[in-house]
Amino acid sequence: MLDRGYANAWTIEWMNEFKQDFLVRWKKTHLLCHSEKGTKQTHLLARSFKAVGRKMLRDNQRKISKYVTIAYTQVTHADFKDKSLWLIIVRDKKSLQPPMYLLTSIAITNTRLAWEMCHSYMHRWNIEQTFRCSKAELGMESPRLWFWENRLKLLAIVALVYDFLLMLLRNWSHWIPLFLRHWCHRTGNRYRNASIPIYRLRLAISHVLYTACCACQTSG
Repeated sequence: MLDRGYANAWTIEWMNEFKQDFLVRWKKTHLLCHSEKGTKQTHLLARSFKAVGRKMLRDNQRKISKYVTIAYTQVTHADFKDKSLWLIIVRDKKSLQPPMYLLTSIAITNTRLAWEMCHSYMHRWNIEQTFRCSKAELGMESPRLWFWENRLKLLAIVALVYDFLLMLLRNWSHWIPLFLRHWCHRTGNRYRNASIPIYRLRLAISHVLYTACCACQTSG
């Protein structure tokens, strides 16, 4: 699953080389070939295909719900005409946002599969947030380790810590706000509007452990 920065022939070539399926958000100006419509820019080709389904989706980034429609068709790339690809067209029914074009190597034979690809791509932001937290907050970005086995051990430890934080947020959500208010209090509009519980939870736990260590040293 790749964003528009990877929408090029090089990506398709390497995915074919490693026999790997892919889903990439395609740019509207890139050329695609259709057996009946010919070779056109993606947004011009997409105009020929009417929606085959619609539903209400929640846009978590913009905090709005909107009706979207979906269409799909089989296409090829000009540089790889022997490789069958499928173009998925996702349109905002009220045209509040431009259409989204998804190109995949997975055969789309019905509307259900098209929606699955759409939902998979729309969850990419959750994946990116996971990587961001793991790199910046949990120290995966610049490990000072020479040997690969040692790096794998560090990544395994980080994965356990991340899973522990998610487990706390999922199973103990009723006391998390009280815990954060006491050990990681924040003020200001940014922290009232932003949803960053895992960052504050990690910091709150570190404050608790630091306080406990100081108390043990003082009593000892």
